[in-house]
Parts: sequence; structure tokens; C-alpha cells
Amino acid sequence: GRNDEVIQVNIPSDCMAVQLGECVQIMTGGAVVATPHCVRGAAVKGVSRISLPCFIDTPPVFPLTMPPGFTREQVVFSSLGSSRVPPLETRWTEDGQTFGDFLGKTFAMYYEWSQGDK
Repeated sequence: GRNDEVIQVNIPSDCMAVQLGECVQIMTGGAVVATPHCVRGAAVKGVSRISLPCFIDTPPVFPLTMPPGFTREQVVFSSLGSSRVPPLETRWTEDGQTFGDFLGKTFAMYYEWSQGDK
């Protein structure tokens, strides 16, 4: 949730949850907002949580480009913000930045944060 508020989401048994990330946020001009998320196991003894993550990535040279008429500020400031996620504006540094460059900056920043260098 906003400002690091944890919100439990209950998915009906006949539904599927889809998590969209920051690349979709960039490519929609901020109309679709990436949501920081965490996954926790079941709190009930004898019950397990099962997930099947499917990451769909683009080729490293794919340009992350906003739609015409949008600004970088609209994209980066539509983010929900979280103390656990490096700010988008520090990783997506220009319109048309390649996916590979964005991913590299993202991995580097998460590594820095894991070392206590926020």
C-alpha cells in the first residue's frame, strides 16, 4: 500500500492475481502503477502457500519509452513509494533507456541497499 502500509489481499479461489511491474508503469505513462509487494507463507499449520511466478522480460536492448504526450515526472511520481524499493527516478534515468540498463541499475541499487547504503 501507500507509505509502506501492508495490505493483505485475498484472492478468490476462482481468480488469478497478476502483478505488473515498473516497465508497464513506464510504458503506460504512469496510467498503470507498479505496486511494491511481498509474499508471506500461510499462518495456519498444515496449510502451504503455492505460487507460480512467471517473469516476462523483454530483450535487453528494448527501449523503455513513455507514450507520446506523457512526461517523465508523470511516470516516476505516479509510483506508490516504499522504503523497501529504490526510487524509480534513480533507476529509469531517461525515456528510451534500454531494459538491460534499467535492470542493471535496479540490481545494483538493490545490492547497495542490502549492504546498508540507502
